Amino acid sequence: MELTHWRQLSDQGPDLVPCLDFAGGRTAAGFGELAAGVPTDVTFLHIRGEGAGPLAARVDRWVAELAAVGRPVRAVLGFCAGAALATRVADAIAVTESAPMTLLFDAVPTTGDSLADEFTSALKSSAGQLTEDELADARGLSEQIAAAYPDDLPRIAAALAARYGQLMHAVAGRLSLPEFFRGELTAGFTAYLDYLLLAGEGGFDMRTAVPLFVCSDGYEPPVPGSRAIALDIGHDDLLRNPEVHELVADLLTGEQPWPPCPR
Repeated sequence: MELTHWRQLSDQGPDLVPCLDFAGGRTAAGFGELAAGVPTDVTFLHIRGEGAGPLAARVDRWVAELAAVGRPVRAVLGFCAGAALATRVADAIAVTESAPMTLLFDAVPTTGDSLADEFTSALKSSAGQLTEDELADARGLSEQIAAAYPDDLPRIAAALAARYGQLMHAVAGRLSLPEFFRGELTAGFTAYLDYLLLAGEGGFDMRTAVPLFVCSDGYEPPVPGSRAIALDIGHDDLLRNPEVHELVADLLTGEQPWPPCPR
């Protein structure tokens, strides 16, 4: 299966299950762990690294490639910010075939505050090479710009990317790293911001189906009154937990009925 926008996680059956999440590394488990643990006759796919929007054009390309494979889509899965992309993919698929079930794991919206949080989290790995003043200034910038322009996510992301680049330049100099490595560090963070901005164009409302939110300990559906399952599992382990693997398998096969929406 030659794909441009998707990469194959498993090939266990004819039906496709596309998964939406950031393709970069992180401490939390990803859809690779889930695909390996779900013994169901489906083929899991994962979105490849994508650049900036507009989201509608991206979704058209993603779904067109799935359609070209010529196999039905049984479900669409999204994790964290990627949940806001999964809904759009599922709706687009439903234009030409049966609406796939949509499972959203620890769904969170992209906001100015969340961009600021990701910026400060990204700096933790370089904290040992940055001064206290540099870290304090960076935190202050993220908080100030998120508060000043809460609805202008591209402006917030551009400011955070610029400051991150400045700080990585300082880190590279202190560690005598070649310019190539500084560029790689900056490019990785910029790609993540582009992904979050793309997710920020999405949402959790759907035209063609009612999604199911699967929430780990401490998480709640971002939309009140949603259909949801709450699990006593930590966020980082959600997609690698055997209980979740069994739940997903049962949902995909129909052995587990979907819970009703709260009244």
